Amino acid sequence: MFLDIGDAYMDTTTGNNRGWKQFVIGVVAYVLIVLFGAFLLDPDALSPAVGVLLALLPMAAAIWAMLGWLDAIRNFDELQRKILSEAGLLSLGVTAAATFTYGFLETLAGAPHLSMFVVLPFIALSCIISLLLSLRRYR
Repeated sequence: MFLDIGDAYMDTTTGNNRGWKQFVIGVVAYVLIVLFGAFLLDPDALSPAVGVLLALLPMAAAIWAMLGWLDAIRNFDELQRKILSEAGLLSLGVTAAATFTYGFLETLAGAPHLSMFVVLPFIALSCIISLLLSLRRYR
């Protein structure tokens, strides 16, 4: 179960379970592809074309996972969708404020440059916190 608010987010008696399985498999595939590329490949030994292909390969798994997530949330009831929408919008606002603030700090105050790789974990963390806040509102 995802988070319980009375109704289950993962209803194992419907097609909703298929979306969750696709999401989990896609995320696992993404992580394995990234780890394989990071630890077993030498970027300097790759041709540019192979480098581009390997850089884009994890995105196929990510898109497949995202389609599974979309399939799963299409089976949510109205309250579950409302909670998830509120959490997503709050997370979007927090992420926008944080990234722009830090961008200004980098440009105007000499803060260290951060890689774009920190943005998605920040979004995930802000989404989890936002979801917990949204769930609390409807308990």
